[in-house]
Amino acid sequence: MKTVKERANAKINLYLDVLSKREDGFHGIKTVMHSVEFGDDITVSVEPSRESAITLSVVGNKFLPTDGRNLAVRAARLFLERAGLTATVNIRMVKRIPVAAGLAGGSSDAAAVLRALNKLYGRLFSHTALNAIAAELGSDIVYCLYGRCALCEGRGEIMTKIRTSLNAYAVIAIANERVSTPVAYRALDELYHDFDGSVASLGEEKYKRLYNSLLENKLDADSLYNIFEGAVLPTCEGATRARARLLEEGASAAMMSGSGPSVFGIFDTAQEARRVCFLLRGEGFRAYFAKLV
Repeated sequence: MKTVKERANAKINLYLDVLSKREDGFHGIKTVMHSVEFGDDITVSVEPSRESAITLSVVGNKFLPTDGRNLAVRAARLFLERAGLTATVNIRMVKRIPVAAGLAGGSSDAAAVLRALNKLYGRLFSHTALNAIAAELGSDIVYCLYGRCALCEGRGEIMTKIRTSLNAYAVIAIANERVSTPVAYRALDELYHDFDGSVASLGEEKYKRLYNSLLENKLDADSLYNIFEGAVLPTCEGATRARARLLEEGASAAMMSGSGPSVFGIFDTAQEARRVCFLLRGEGFRAYFAKLV
């Protein structure tokens, strides 16, 4: 039995704008994502078999489904189908990324499974072909195959790498709240009149500033933008409080990630970030320290 271990890092959105409501039911987005050194550990093993069988065991979250509802299982199944292979695939997941928090935990797990299987089968798929499999599974998974910093457009699957090297740290804070992504998008549709152009987004100028600062290996704190904040934060008292506390404790910027409800703050030093992380835990938040990578 061959085995490969992969790290599935979480991501934060430094910029997230929604541009349109598409005929296929998705939304057209423009986002800059950056991975952080905090995530799940994925171990994948395979052995040949006449029929495919995929098992998933999870440590750290007893409520996570381990059948076909889990993106990691679906990723393994689709990989084998596209490769024309049958095998017994065993996936072990040590889960740390909070679920449904806007941190791409499920997408990152699925991407890690795809990377692991491609290694186990001797780089069977090119990068482009693996991207195509990832895009079938979900919008963020193409980005999660690569990680680091990238601009993602379309419904999130069109990725352009951004060459930057930020020396920064994040504190990710979550209150006892959950946000449904479909509900968040419906709230946006209402605010922006189904994105018919009558209500303008405020994000484009911020994007230009953010992009230029990233190319200089800096982070322009005033250029961070997330269109979902206007729709989600009014309904999430805990996330709003976490954002305020991060700024009060010295974060250069604080913003919601994805459609929430996680909020992150950016700090210049690991010492300050760790201090604030422990402080917020004492105030009842789930808080995580992470370096931008």
